[in-house]
Amino acid sequence: MTKYRFKSKNLGTFLNVSMWKKFLCNLVSTSLDGQQNESGRDKRPAERIIWFIFRVVAVLCTIVFTFDTYMTSENGIVTSPEMDLYPTWQIDFPAIAICNVNRISRKAANHLAQELAEFESVTYTANLTVQDLTRMLTLLGQLYLYEFRDAETILLHTILERACNSGYDVDRIMKHLAPKCRNMLWKCTWQGKEVVCDDIFVLRKTQDGYCCTFNYARRNDGFGSARIDVFASQYIEHMSNIGPEYGLSVLLDPELDDYFYKILPINGFKVLLYNPMSYPDVASGRVREVIVSPRIETYLKLDATLFYTTEDAQKHDIQERDCLFQTEESRIFHGYYSFSDCIMYCRMQDILRLCGCVPFFYPMTRDIANASTRACNLKDLFCLRKYKEKWQNVKPRVENNMTPFNDSMFEGIGYLSCNCFPSCTDITYNVKSNSIPLSLSELYWGRSKYSLKNHSVLHIFFGKLGMIRLRQDVLYYWHDLMSIYVNIWNLFLGVSIINVIEMIYKYILFHSDATSQLTARMIEEKVKKDKDAAQVIVIKPVAIPEITARPAVIPEITQPLHWEELTGVLRRGQLF
Repeated sequence: MTKYRFKSKNLGTFLNVSMWKKFLCNLVSTSLDGQQNESGRDKRPAERIIWFIFRVVAVLCTIVFTFDTYMTSENGIVTSPEMDLYPTWQIDFPAIAICNVNRISRKAANHLAQELAEFESVTYTANLTVQDLTRMLTLLGQLYLYEFRDAETILLHTILERACNSGYDVDRIMKHLAPKCRNMLWKCTWQGKEVVCDDIFVLRKTQDGYCCTFNYARRNDGFGSARIDVFASQYIEHMSNIGPEYGLSVLLDPELDDYFYKILPINGFKVLLYNPMSYPDVASGRVREVIVSPRIETYLKLDATLFYTTEDAQKHDIQERDCLFQTEESRIFHGYYSFSDCIMYCRMQDILRLCGCVPFFYPMTRDIANASTRACNLKDLFCLRKYKEKWQNVKPRVENNMTPFNDSMFEGIGYLSCNCFPSCTDITYNVKSNSIPLSLSELYWGRSKYSLKNHSVLHIFFGKLGMIRLRQDVLYYWHDLMSIYVNIWNLFLGVSIINVIEMIYKYILFHSDATSQLTARMIEEKVKKDKDAAQVIVIKPVAIPEITARPAVIPEITQPLHWEELTGVLRRGQLF
């Protein structure tokens, strides 16, 4: 079989401008909706110019909108509210920490002073009475506010060290001096049922020291307890209905006669509301604080905003989604990450670096808690006071499209720079507080009656049946992008899927016709070359003998004959 090579001049024939012009004209002749345009008349020059301008503008708009959509899709992540409200009974009830403004119990301080007076080393150091030691124990309250008064603080530090021989346990002492929950919490009601306060409230660490906590799901005060925390998260409390009668109600006694060291210039309680799985750190912005004064009935109406991120968004870079999933940063937090815990970890590292200790009320992590790590004591107050303002000022992380942080705001003071991402699954509680004077002398709680002196009543509850939930998801999936691009092209150019298929179909027909024409031309040229190369045979006249009996009849030749056909005729003539 003869093979034909695709020579350069054949390529030129294939790329004939007129053929492509014909193909493009065929496409243009199709209108936006697939119908044939008017034919049979020539457009005027002005009409041609107007249509040309319209098409150029349409193409430019298509390019601009397509590019803008592409640049927007590069961001990858978008946050949007869900259409339906999230049911209240599925929302985690916040953790509640009730902290007495008085941080040291007078009774507990007297008891500790009596124990210290019994040590001979204390008598040898300074000739102090029990009353003197009791008064000096107020200096332990400086560990809450990072204050350093005078040399008496160093004296108390020396007394405590000699009493305990190898150093004193600050954590144990401060826990012993904290007011007791069973003395402050008289009666409790949860979801309309009266319960024993000691069964639902536990003395735990907060930023204000040891406080009575409810629904604080983390079973210990340290980080890195993922298995225990995940197990505990299954037992977070939820409200079955809305209203004060279905929330948490507590009858509180501030014990004004037991006041010994106050962290605020008021009486009463500081109530903290925060995420049940996070340490309550006020600087992180995840904690709500409410003051409950004596002889006041306070109603705290809760509202919540939930935020969660889909698993598809986890495939994107952290800088794009601006959050961390709980399973990330597992080296430090071991399976449970939160923004407030990250801030606390950053602050603890800086305190440990500058002062060589960690405040007693801070949670500990596995990489920080080791044999050399100790709780800050009275001797460390000078260092803690020096950098106190720095640790209170936290530099926000510069997020996408965010104005850079102005360092001059804290010039001369300093700030704590923590590169902490928000949690990809979080909940923010909002509180509306209403209070009325509690002028009653007696109060019925269930079937019991109690005499009131300086007591307070606290009600915490959800006030709505549904809450807003925000979803962070991938901005565009592939089918979303395809739909957007098709809509843009259809809007400005009238291009749809059918048009694309039609263009492909016409291109296939055009390519098939062009290939057929090219093949025909190649064959025609080959045949012509073969004819030119054929040998020319000259036929000489042959003498034909004269036949007298019967004349030879030679057929008349009206068409050109090949030389073999001519020879055959002659042979037939000879036969006659």
